[in-house]
Amino acid sequence: MKRKIGISIGALQTVYGDKEALRISKEVGADSVDFTLEFDTNDYRNKDCVYCKGEEAVFEYYSELKEYADSIGLIIGQTHGKMPGFRNIKEEDDALIENTRLDCIATKALGSPVCVVHNATSIFLGANPDRELMQSLSFDMFSRMIPFAKENNIKIATETFGDAVRYSAVDFFGDINEFKEAYKRIKDVEELKDYFTICVDTGHSNKAMRYGNPTPADVIRQLGKDVTVLHLNDNDTFTDQHKIPMTGTIDFEDVFNALDEIGYDGIYNMELNLRHFGKNFIIETAEFAVKVMKNMLTERYGENY
Repeated sequence: MKRKIGISIGALQTVYGDKEALRISKEVGADSVDFTLEFDTNDYRNKDCVYCKGEEAVFEYYSELKEYADSIGLIIGQTHGKMPGFRNIKEEDDALIENTRLDCIATKALGSPVCVVHNATSIFLGANPDRELMQSLSFDMFSRMIPFAKENNIKIATETFGDAVRYSAVDFFGDINEFKEAYKRIKDVEELKDYFTICVDTGHSNKAMRYGNPTPADVIRQLGKDVTVLHLNDNDTFTDQHKIPMTGTIDFEDVFNALDEIGYDGIYNMELNLRHFGKNFIIETAEFAVKVMKNMLTERYGENY
């Protein structure tokens, strides 16, 4: 069976709306999408969005989008939940939990098996945050979120991190050892372990490499079969450019080697800056990215797209 190619569609959703973004994704050749739920409009505190109308309205809205995706033969392979992670601000952290509860309902309605969620980050908590605070925030956050994933028969994926640019330092969970420790703490909890997984963001891992962390390929090797979701993208190691694979410094041949070694059988999803060439080329950038990935897979595996 041919490997499936996915693309994150936040930019398309912003410009064209949710339904049209799905249509465009199919038109440019994607098999699957990473559907964005991270917008401020997906916030129950925003009185102009579906999240403020309650869980039934959320399920109905996203179920209709799922029906449309099915009708055009498009998979919604993953969703992307909220970005900030816990900030050690009770009001904001509690709001994140409620929004993630609604994200899990939306993810189920969309027919997606996993919602990607960012962990706590040095971006908000400083270049050298207290280790126990960070690990505690991570455990508290995911242990409160994952029961909602369990209720909806989906998984939460924690995403590999990179650097905290404003501090010229590695992000706390960009340190692969801290990332693995945070992941293990959740996986050691019997009632949570089956609903928690990993999304490797190759661009993030490439930036963390500047601070003594492993290459994106070796991150995959270290995390092994727990890697079930991907954000494939490229960069120059200094900026989170979210470029098309093969246009930066990442050794994607080795990334694919590592994916083969761990027996990865998921979607080859790309999370890209579709505005890289300007807002007038969003669709063309998505289309070219899909062509690039098809070519990479064809050359490596002999698959005919």
